[in-house]
Amino acid sequence: MLNKNNKLIKKLFFHESWDIMVIKNSMHSFPDNTLDILSHSKAQLLNKKYTFQADPFIIEKEDKLFIFYEAFSFLNSKGVLKCRVLNSNMEEIEDIKLQGFDDLRCHLSFPFVFFHDDKLFMIPESSERKEVILFQSTEFPARWEKVKVLLSNVEYTDNVYFTLDGVSYLLSTTLDNEMVIHTASDLFGNWEKIEPSLTLCNYHHRGAGMPYSTNNRNYILTQECLPGLYGKSIYIKELINLNSSEFEERLVANIVPEINKSAGIHTFNFSKSYIVYDTKNWIFSFFSPFKKIIFKCFVKYRKQYFA
Repeated sequence: MLNKNNKLIKKLFFHESWDIMVIKNSMHSFPDNTLDILSHSKAQLLNKKYTFQADPFIIEKEDKLFIFYEAFSFLNSKGVLKCRVLNSNMEEIEDIKLQGFDDLRCHLSFPFVFFHDDKLFMIPESSERKEVILFQSTEFPARWEKVKVLLSNVEYTDNVYFTLDGVSYLLSTTLDNEMVIHTASDLFGNWEKIEPSLTLCNYHHRGAGMPYSTNNRNYILTQECLPGLYGKSIYIKELINLNSSEFEERLVANIVPEINKSAGIHTFNFSKSYIVYDTKNWIFSFFSPFKKIIFKCFVKYRKQYFA
């Protein structure tokens, strides 16, 4: 009975809160010493401004660190994209709301930023709109412009773009956490779904950060998501083989929330001198039931709007 009461209390009066952690370390050699650095380096917590500060992607430029992330509060019940700017002393100097996304009118998260032909692009998570949309930076870091709808009439989360052997790939997951793979001749080409045979190390496919290539090896990051337990940990996987007929991965490491005694972690990225990741904690509030009701009502309204 006590256990059931504890679960009920947690369900009613606790809600998730996500924060972003930053480590300055120029000795990082992914993935060889990644777990060691995460476990033994002091991480700096970004100033808390929103209930969710999550999905950090980073660009290191001109002695500054630009952290693109999802900002979410229960007041608007919708994630927006922002950029926190830090100087070389790890001091926060700006928090910029990204421009060019308001017309989407949907929840946005996972600001997947990447360079293509020396230009900066982003594919944010916009599953509420049932589209996968490509944006280009027009004035770094604040202003972005919609370039192309890559996929439509689909509800895909946390899309990850990369090229391999001259072929462009887009790894996505459905709302049921099933992996979906598309290919194209180029980022701006015609994207087609492929269904290769799968050799998997686990069934956790949702994107958890940028893919990386080092020492002739290719790596992807995925979230450990279980029913009723979102964002438990991160898997580092080596991509052994990927083409139209075969997808093969190998488990390399598991980044667990015990690295900073939190309740979850689901996005990890790094640059030459910095590592960023997000962490989950449970927050008690008497107003949690009302916040959750408001959030569900807003989500339901937006889904009806885009239906």
